[in-house]
Amino acid sequence: MVYVKIENGYGGVFAKEEFHIGESVYDLSQGDVVHAPSRTSIQMRPQIHIEDEVGQYINHSCLPSCKIDGLFVKAITKIRPGDEITFDYNSNEDAMATPFECACCGKMIKGKNCE
Repeated sequence: MVYVKIENGYGGVFAKEEFHIGESVYDLSQGDVVHAPSRTSIQMRPQIHIEDEVGQYINHSCLPSCKIDGLFVKAITKIRPGDEITFDYNSNEDAMATPFECACCGKMIKGKNCE
């Protein structure tokens, strides 16, 4: 299980339990399908994005704990309770609706087709 934590106007998703590499951390299948990217959507495949009440708070990291695999967020590292759930937006999104400069490396996060 995971939980959303919001502090000072910023949100993130965190683990309530331990996850091992390859385990499903969160299921995005309950989200709404949309056909264009938004600031909070997660791309599943070309022109298919999910708007999800928890997924919208999964932050970007250049050293992510997870990846998007089908409709699931899956662990790519061992995750302990309290660890933040993240994925690399550039590896998943074709083109970001709202590109931004990464806080950890200064690189522009625009999507994989905008490199």
